[in-house]
Amino acid sequence: MKEDMIAFVAPLTLALGAGLFSAGLLSFFDIHFFKKRSAERAAFASGLALLVLTEFIFAASGTRFLNGQRNDLLECRLEAETALPSERRGNSRVFHGHVVRCMEGFGYEWTTAHRRCKDEPVSTNPFCYLPKRLFDRVATEIQMMVE
Repeated sequence: MKEDMIAFVAPLTLALGAGLFSAGLLSFFDIHFFKKRSAERAAFASGLALLVLTEFIFAASGTRFLNGQRNDLLECRLEAETALPSERRGNSRVFHGHVVRCMEGFGYEWTTAHRRCKDEPVSTNPFCYLPKRLFDRVATEIQMMVE
C-alpha cells in the first residue's frame, strides 16, 4: 500500500514543486506570475522544499536501509550457520565475529547505541548495525526511530 501511495503522490509533488520553483525562479528574471514579491519568494521556497522532500521520499522508500540491512544480516547469518554449524547454538564468539565481519563487508559497523540493541546485543540483531555511508546511516537511524 505504501509503495502504491508513493507512486501516486510523487509525480504530483514533483509537478507542483517544479511549477512553484519555476514560477519563483522566473521572478528573478522579471517574469511575474504573482502580484506580490513575497508570494514569488514563497513559491520559490515552497517549490524547492517540495522537490527536496520528494527526492528524499524516493531515496528512502527503496528496499535499502533498514529492510536491506535485515536482508544483508540474514545472508550473513546463513553464511555463518553454513560455515560454522557447531557454533550456531548459544553465545559463541566465533559465530558473532563471523557475522560482524560479514556485515562489515556489506558496509555496516557494529554498534550498541540503539536501545533495542542494548536489550539484546547479539550479532543477529539488525538494530546493532549502522551503515558506514552518511546518507544511508541517517536514513536508517530515522527508520529505526520510527520502528
